Amino acid sequence: MKLRRWDYEHQEYIEARIPDDWNVKTYCNDMAEIVNCPSCGKELEFGEGYSSQEFHNFAGFGYCVCSDCYEEELDRVRKYRRPEKCV
Repeated sequence: MKLRRWDYEHQEYIEARIPDDWNVKTYCNDMAEIVNCPSCGKELEFGEGYSSQEFHNFAGFGYCVCSDCYEEELDRVRKYRRPEKCV
C-alpha cells in the first residue's frame, strides 16, 4: 500500500510504502478498533492514537500513529519549523 508522507527537508510529499495487510486509518467509528501505526507498524486501538503530522490522505487528514512515533514527528516539526516573523 502507498501513503503520502510529508518530507520536511524538501517541503513536499514523498511516497511511503507499507505492507498491504496493515490496517491504517484517518477516521474510525469504533475507537477500540485495532489499527497499525503507518510509521512503525505497532498495533494500537484507534482511540489511543494521535493524528499524524506526516502521514496524510489526499484530503490532508492525518493517519492514526502511536505515541512514540507522534513524539518523533513533533521533534521533526520543531526542527524544521520556520521562525515566526514579528510584525
